[in-house]
Amino acid sequence: MKKILLIIGLFVASFAYSQTNLTTAVDFTATDFEGNEFNLFEILDAGQYVVIDFFGTT
Repeated sequence: MKKILLIIGLFVASFAYSQTNLTTAVDFTATDFEGNEFNLFEILDAGQYVVIDFFGTT
């Protein structure tokens, strides 16, 4: 039982410090594979939703 609680505690604690303390979005420009540039604030000002997916591969 202690091992299960320890594992759950470590799992929850790992997410506690993964968030930044920023309260506003930082503007940036990104380029896609086709060379199109996208500016975050321009998209948000147009009333569109933005989903940013950060992923990594090994």
